[in-house]
Amino acid sequence: MYTVKQLKKLLKEYGIGLDFFNPDEDYWNDASVIYSERRILEENKHLLSEKDLELLKKYDLKAIEIYEKYKNVNTHTVKDWLVDIAKIAKSNLSPQLK
Repeated sequence: MYTVKQLKKLLKEYGIGLDFFNPDEDYWNDASVIYSERRILEENKHLLSEKDLELLKKYDLKAIEIYEKYKNVNTHTVKDWLVDIAKIAKSNLSPQLK
């Protein structure tokens, strides 16, 4: 179980990870960390404040933009991790995207 403080830190790290996302093959480990952060946030988002949930949506929109930009790049970073990050983000934003 995560505390709200830990989740806030993960939220911040998720945003920073997206800021520095690189689709190159050498960055697959960084992408796996971003995915892990996002998965944990999804599983525990019921503990986040409205303000934090709005920030999560903002970051998810960014994740989808990054995915759209790099979806045709054939690296493990994109195919193994970015695709899964985008799936979670799209699921979270599905009411907004319709």
